[in-house]
Amino acid sequence: MRWLRVCCYYSQAPAKRASVPSDTLSHIVRDNYLIALLRGKRSQLLDRQQYLSLSESKSQTEIIGLLSEGSYGSELSKLSSESSPIETQRAIRQGFARSVMSLIAASRGDTRVFLSEYRRRFDAYDLAGLVVYKAQGRSWEDYLTTRQPLALMKEAELHRLYSIDDLTAIASEGGDRELVARLKSFSMEDAAGEKASLVRDTINGWGEERFYKYIDEKLSGLDRQNCQPIAGSSVDIANLLLILRSKILSTSGIRDHLIPTHWKLNQRTIDQLLASPDVSQALDSMSTHGYYYKVLAGARQKYEESKSLAFIEVALMNHQLKLSTRLFLGSPYSVGIVLGFLTLKENEAKNLGAVLTGVGAGLPSDELRSLITVQN
Repeated sequence: MRWLRVCCYYSQAPAKRASVPSDTLSHIVRDNYLIALLRGKRSQLLDRQQYLSLSESKSQTEIIGLLSEGSYGSELSKLSSESSPIETQRAIRQGFARSVMSLIAASRGDTRVFLSEYRRRFDAYDLAGLVVYKAQGRSWEDYLTTRQPLALMKEAELHRLYSIDDLTAIASEGGDRELVARLKSFSMEDAAGEKASLVRDTINGWGEERFYKYIDEKLSGLDRQNCQPIAGSSVDIANLLLILRSKILSTSGIRDHLIPTHWKLNQRTIDQLLASPDVSQALDSMSTHGYYYKVLAGARQKYEESKSLAFIEVALMNHQLKLSTRLFLGSPYSVGIVLGFLTLKENEAKNLGAVLTGVGAGLPSDELRSLITVQN
């Protein structure tokens, strides 16, 4: 009997262990320090009450004093009450860039590649700014003050592009065939006139698409699942804004400038938007969209009251702030938490830039608060 019991014991199948996806396992092994750093940095982000206090400040000097102990202190300490709005914005961008670079220094492997792809978005912003400034006859020195510190393109390369007068040549040298095709019917004269916003948004959209395609094609598992909603909504809303701006400007042929990649805003919806006779009816069609109807709730009324599309960018950011906050509540072992923090931090930098510029311009506090995007 004893022999039988022993045989029965050893004949039982070993208990199965839950398998861990390889991408999650790699984050567990590699990114514990980075995750702890992210959580620490997130705890330092400004909250709603702090923004309200900043909006009630009487001067840039007062705001700089309030922020002197925070993550932007080093850059803001170099400003004075006489600093221009451009200098103020650049100081904030530099503080944001320094925070991102510290994450890159703490990252390894695929996570560092992800952060490099995130930085490539800012190349598109630099290129869009370059085209518009060049078309408007602004000097290289004027443009240089707007440059994104996180961009990968070198100053010498940007300077060379600034010497080129043809839009197609700039797109070819600074971008790729996709960008050249998307800008084909635009000219430098368009970038200097009322179509400047369309040219800028087309180039920026190209940058957002490159980042989304990296996520969609190169990532897998939780990495892909957690990052797609943030990057995908940027692509979708970029297309929506291009369509709506084209209707405001009565511009034809906008389909050629759209991002061919979609997330939730599929081709059928885009066709409906293009067929809408005006902005109000296009926004009406979005009110029944299966994904964006909540994001763009009351869009038609907001547009008709303001005659501006700025509320759409605010709605997108609010949506992405919610997505980013949720990522910190789930498993930290994906690059989703990295993108979530970057989204929160980028929004903070935009908010601070708006507050500092608004205070410098003498805007009242209630108007300043309307420039700030804080999660509801």
